[in-house]
Amino acid sequence: MTAPINGNHDAAPENPTARILVVEDDPDIRAILTRFLERRGYGVKVAADGAEALCVLEEEPVDLVLSDVRMPRMDGLELLAAVRQRDPDIQLVLMTAYSTVRDAVEAIQGGAADYVEKPIDFRRLERVLSNVLERRALEHRTRILERRLQGVVSFEGLIARSQSMLEVFAFIERLARYPTTALITGESGTGKELVARALHTLSPLRDKPFVTCNCTTLTPSLLESELFGYVRGAFTGADRDRVGLFEAANGGTIFLDELGELPLGVQVKLLRVLENREIKRVGSPSATQIDIRVIAATNRDLEDMVTVGTFRGDLFYRLNVGAIHLPSLRERPDDVEPLVRHFIETCNAKLGRSVAGVSPRVLDLLQRYPWPGNVRELANVIERALVVARGTVVLPEHLPPLLLEHRDATSHSGAPELSLQAAEREQILRALQASGGKRIEAARLLGLSRRTLYRKLDRYGIA
Repeated sequence: MTAPINGNHDAAPENPTARILVVEDDPDIRAILTRFLERRGYGVKVAADGAEALCVLEEEPVDLVLSDVRMPRMDGLELLAAVRQRDPDIQLVLMTAYSTVRDAVEAIQGGAADYVEKPIDFRRLERVLSNVLERRALEHRTRILERRLQGVVSFEGLIARSQSMLEVFAFIERLARYPTTALITGESGTGKELVARALHTLSPLRDKPFVTCNCTTLTPSLLESELFGYVRGAFTGADRDRVGLFEAANGGTIFLDELGELPLGVQVKLLRVLENREIKRVGSPSATQIDIRVIAATNRDLEDMVTVGTFRGDLFYRLNVGAIHLPSLRERPDDVEPLVRHFIETCNAKLGRSVAGVSPRVLDLLQRYPWPGNVRELANVIERALVVARGTVVLPEHLPPLLLEHRDATSHSGAPELSLQAAEREQILRALQASGGKRIEAARLLGLSRRTLYRKLDRYGIA
């Protein structure tokens, strides 16, 4: 029987980004709830019972489950226990008849976020969903803040302390649990392959193959045979059967870098892989079933490409299930200093050097530079500086001319001067540089006693 529905169905969306799974065995109520939620901007998936809901949850993450209590095969309370074990970030709101309110109260004690009674009061449902999702967002922000207060975070080869990157790390950890496709976007040099590897390493597929294909390195014809393989005689020079990258990654993950460069013909075949889990080698009349997770990355705007017809819309929406955007380095200057320290440490090990750090003027310059090549460019700059520097401190003259030109351009625009303390610290670093790290000689060059120099070294945190 359809439950009576109360409330205004035409209110404006409140949370356009949240994804809700509706679990209800009555098809009429399921349809009404879907319509109500979609009008408020929520992304909606549906299931007829708890067992079907778990199948949906195996494919991709949702933010909230709205579930009936009494259902065949698996009821709402059993679903609650399974959801809490599978993904604690998912919130669960129960729908219950008056006679089962006691069950709902017990469920809340067991981890449910809230409940609504049937017949459904849609005004109350709207308030409950809004409150639960707001609490979830607040808890998420609190966890991120706690990680920021801990200082620099090293996450699967990525280094950051900015709010935006810590949020990316948290989402990667959650998305990795699911076998869904993922699309990583961001400018060149932001670390998209590191994110792909993190998604694989943190997933249940970590012990399976991880195969990479850069879509820009091959011509369209070669790209197709590289991805899908070919059979003997498929074209001139095909003197034997060859396994493609999709088959090589079977059971694991394939990472398609620079996906925006895929020709339309290859896009059609990739869509077939995603939808049917099958590939057909070039020249073969038959298809082969594969079980594979696809992670793609691009620095291009695929939505714009869909608009102009150079990228298939159905493929974009199929890939964009798990979307991760990496901000550019100029958007997160807080990450420059920890990245500099990290690259100095790795380059010291690589080059056999013992550079202690960079001067304050260099750090200021690095934080002001726009970094068109992002983190990759910063890594190259630091490695070059360690090759050029003869002492233990990187100074402005050790940097590429481009960065010094940018410094000169910004100084003409009224950039503030460094403080006296920063200037004194830089002079000490220069003296250490000139003395080859010998502190007694540095004190003599500065006209300071050894004790005074040591006190200043301690004050300025110079090792």
